[in-house]
Amino acid sequence: MKKIIFIALLFAACKASTNHDGTYVSHNEGQFSIADDTLIIDDTVVINHTGYQKIRNGQTLRKAFKSRKWILNSPDASPMQIKGDQIQIGNTTYHKLP
Repeated sequence: MKKIIFIALLFAACKASTNHDGTYVSHNEGQFSIADDTLIIDDTVVINHTGYQKIRNGQTLRKAFKSRKWILNSPDASPMQIKGDQIQIGNTTYHKLP
């Protein structure tokens, strides 16, 4: 319940202040994988496309893809922190494209 209230308040605050529509990107590399994320925000719809490559025994495997879509104020929405031209979801920071 707290998550729903938080998302609703965040959504209301975002709508009241500025428009955050656009495309945001993130690139992450670690010991076991490489990931490129694209976050597309259009009104209240958020689409997250991820391309990732697993690294096993020093070998980079073929690129795989996954996609997720949600509505900002829905119960299954990921909590987001918006700071200027950056959005943070969990430990991932996305930067807005010009």
